[in-house]
Amino acid sequence: MTAAHVFFTVVVPAGLFSIMIGMGLSLTPADILRVVTMPKAALIGLCGQMLLLPLLAFALAEIFAPPPVIAIGLVLLAACPGGITSNAYSFASRADVALSVTMTTISSLFTVITMPLLTYAALYRYAPGAQLVHLPLGEIMGKLALLTLLPLALGMLARQLWPAVAVRLLEPVRRLAIALLIMVIVGNTVASFDTLMRYMLQAGLVSLLLNLCAMGMGYGLARLGRLPPAQTVAITFEVGVQNISLVFTLAMVILQQPDYSVTALVYGLFMKTTALAFLAWSRRYLGAATSTA
Repeated sequence: MTAAHVFFTVVVPAGLFSIMIGMGLSLTPADILRVVTMPKAALIGLCGQMLLLPLLAFALAEIFAPPPVIAIGLVLLAACPGGITSNAYSFASRADVALSVTMTTISSLFTVITMPLLTYAALYRYAPGAQLVHLPLGEIMGKLALLTLLPLALGMLARQLWPAVAVRLLEPVRRLAIALLIMVIVGNTVASFDTLMRYMLQAGLVSLLLNLCAMGMGYGLARLGRLPPAQTVAITFEVGVQNISLVFTLAMVILQQPDYSVTALVYGLFMKTTALAFLAWSRRYLGAATSTA
């Protein structure tokens, strides 16, 4: 067993598992039930995440016709919405964190079903047909549930049973998750360096367009729905910031195709820049909305 094999089959899943536990530690059942009290905002955001974002990814892949590895990576990105990163941006911008967490939780539940279906569609459209024979949808759903829903439930259970301990553990677990995520990004960059350099131009263009269009779409949907500024900012982050660590896990561990994560690597460079720029703008936007309220 090589070091690379151990890294991709042990370290990467452990990183995602710890991230989901950390998210569970920050949640209570009341957080999930908040969707009942804010159905309009949640439905608008989830429509952008679960329906329009995948359609956008397929549209970009069809219009620009990048190499198959890039096209499949685009769809994988769209299949992995939200994540704790979007929650962190919402918190830092003083947006509606409850809405952000609610959307992240619901999308994580649906992802177990939608991600395998979108992956199958991407492989059917852009990959050689032989690969489809070896795509066990049931096994993918099981692995995703094991890596996402189980740790999320464990974290929430710990929060319910030992709330004081959970609060103390939240930040250390979050720091550990961040460290593991950095290791995953660095390790995958090294493993896919040749492919990354080969496809940088093609991946860069479509990745930037996916990021900008996704954030614009989230913002536009919220404004069309006449949502308050705090919810508008939260939905923009939820639709425009993707769960890159889950893309890595899906590509490297489940599909065992590290090259499919090249698009996510490039996307991450743009995502951080655009998200931080929107964060700076949204703090002024929300500040002005608060002062005039």
